[in-house]
Amino acid sequence: MKGTKKLLCLTLSLVLMGMTACSTQNTPAPSAEPSGDPQTTSAALQDSDVDVLVIGAGGAGLSAAVSASENGASVIVVEKMSIMGGNTLRSGGAFNSYDPEGQASTKMDDSLKATVEKLLAVEPINDAHKQLIEDVQKQYDEYLASGSDSLFDSPEWHALQTLDAGDYIGNVDLILTLTRNTLDTKKWLTTNGTVWDPTIRTVIGALWNRSAQTTNGSGADFIQALSTQAEKNGAQIYLDTKAESLLQEDGKVTGATITNADGQTVTVNAKSVVMATGGFAANVDMRVEYNTEWADLGESIATNNHPGATGDGIVMGKAVGADLVDMQWIQLMPLFPVSGGGISGYVNNAIYVNKEGQRYVNEDNRRDVLAQGALNQTDKLFFVINDQTEIDSVQIPQDKLDYMVEAGMLFKGETVEELAENMGVPAENLKKTIEDYGKAVDAQKDEFGRSTWGARLDNPPYYAASYTPAVHHTMGGLKINTEAQVLNAAGEAIPGFYAAGEVTGGIHGTNRVGGNAVPDALVFGKIAGANAAAQK
Repeated sequence: MKGTKKLLCLTLSLVLMGMTACSTQNTPAPSAEPSGDPQTTSAALQDSDVDVLVIGAGGAGLSAAVSASENGASVIVVEKMSIMGGNTLRSGGAFNSYDPEGQASTKMDDSLKATVEKLLAVEPINDAHKQLIEDVQKQYDEYLASGSDSLFDSPEWHALQTLDAGDYIGNVDLILTLTRNTLDTKKWLTTNGTVWDPTIRTVIGALWNRSAQTTNGSGADFIQALSTQAEKNGAQIYLDTKAESLLQEDGKVTGATITNADGQTVTVNAKSVVMATGGFAANVDMRVEYNTEWADLGESIATNNHPGATGDGIVMGKAVGADLVDMQWIQLMPLFPVSGGGISGYVNNAIYVNKEGQRYVNEDNRRDVLAQGALNQTDKLFFVINDQTEIDSVQIPQDKLDYMVEAGMLFKGETVEELAENMGVPAENLKKTIEDYGKAVDAQKDEFGRSTWGARLDNPPYYAASYTPAVHHTMGGLKINTEAQVLNAAGEAIPGFYAAGEVTGGIHGTNRVGGNAVPDALVFGKIAGANAAAQK
């Protein structure tokens, strides 16, 4: 249906639930149902004049549309795909943020203190890093003096971990803009219809217990809330509508040439343009062109991104003089399903084992470390093992579990030996691995340096699902400043041109922290929309 809003509210299917938190990008849901809300139908886009043109209707684009429209701007959103959402729709919706109220029940232990103290002891690489360390040191000293046993956290500590996880390549000002705005953006999302699960956890690669999620554990919840609010504010959203190139006059971006849903070429003249088209993980040629870090990112490596993540916005931006940054840094998500099912992406109550039935990595490590570790295993394959404790924590219905087991998507065992047999791994090795892990939980210490601890794996039945890495996030893109303005090679803002989300670079460095992508998109989308409306 041309020009029709076809937002799909994904059902909480067995796979979607199975991949809660780590990324529902890893497996498309086996079923999807249209929203019960009335669909908004419009004719194909025609030549138009508007205050703000948003290119891309994923999390960043819809966040920009809501922000711009609530600031009084007329808004048109164009999306080349047939549904809204982009990678945000596929995600598990993990949203990292300092949140004193939500994190209050999480306790600080010696291993977590050691993590803080280790980063505080790093030699600063520049003045911005030095100031960040000083800020966190002051906060940490105050925390210790308070006698609190709740988890230590702050926007600056989140920023320091993000900088470190990206090997100190990220721009500190951009990182702080992200981490200092996550809590306000979370509250803004609540105002605009997002409902949150009250439990804060640690998703894969998140490094700290600050990952919030919606009640359905799906990025679809953000898309539903934001698209509904954008249209309430008067924004017009056109699907199957592809921006081809940007218009520019005297150095200012003034709109775009667009192919509408009827296949016609139309022009949208705009006072400001927000680029929010996502990254290029689904563009194999572009991956190969920019990759310098991985042995192979060609056809042999799958991606869990949606098929529209082909780098269009980067190409359009470059054509009008935008500078690019960090294009060589491409992240692999370790958890790309092989068996097809899973319990959750949380690391608190899970271990990763190889086909030999042995642990090989610290499960709460960085995603690039986890991915490389998995690539080094037999057949580049590993299993995530949980028990009933995690089932109870994420509240997966028994019929969903039974379906996954019967379909061969999930392996189950009432005993460790039965689980090993169904997985096809040596039972003696797996039994010893789980026993050793139990001792590590008791000691809050293991040989791999893990610092995020949950329960022992001694609450049967046991479950396992198999995974391999896939291309997940491209850290490079259009260079922006803290106002979400796109910069040229001289570091100057290109008038009328803003960007947000994975189409941008400079924030995550060499490796994105798990749970930072959605807040990145929504925080900078909100900033871009407001500034575009103000023509700042």
